[in-house]
Amino acid sequence: MPTPRNQLVPGQFQVLGANLQIVIDGFGSFTLLANKILLEEGLGADDGTGAVKFEPGSWYPLERWLTTLERIGNEFGHVLLFQSGMTTPKNAVFPPTVTDIHSGLKCIDVAYHMNHAVRGETMFSPNTGEMREGIGHYGYSHTPGKNLITMQSSTPYPCDFDRGIIIAMAQRFQPTATILHDATRPCRKRGGASCAYHVAWR
Repeated sequence: MPTPRNQLVPGQFQVLGANLQIVIDGFGSFTLLANKILLEEGLGADDGTGAVKFEPGSWYPLERWLTTLERIGNEFGHVLLFQSGMTTPKNAVFPPTVTDIHSGLKCIDVAYHMNHAVRGETMFSPNTGEMREGIGHYGYSHTPGKNLITMQSSTPYPCDFDRGIIIAMAQRFQPTATILHDATRPCRKRGGASCAYHVAWR
């Protein structure tokens, strides 16, 4: 089912602390601004120098993380959200089954659920293959005979952030890949429950 942000159950979901580094990396040379926003939203702690200290393996409230991303979009523009999204897959470790653009984009949904928890329990178990519901999905669809993949996101994350994640993953395997938001479908910026993106490459 679609999971726009306003339908999330308050206090139920968490995000893995390692994800907080995404915003710091996305701000580039303006990391002090990123640290300031994270601290104001109660994510991590001040290490004494104004920088954020957080535990990569700990869980943090998803609502505060989404508020942080919303503030970045509102206060600094959607380009920074896109850049932050692009940093997500760049340094990630992938299982041996991820070998091309198709397996790479398919694995986003699993990785997404592994990085989130419901009441402190991870939402995907690699051991059992069980995936818990409640935070939406990244759907994958390939157009046969064409270098064209459509990704549909029903997550509570900002549209531009997801667009950055998807194109960064695609370009990891196909450097010529481009991404286009499907303007004929709903968009979360306009109150829709999901967004669709077309990924093409030469």
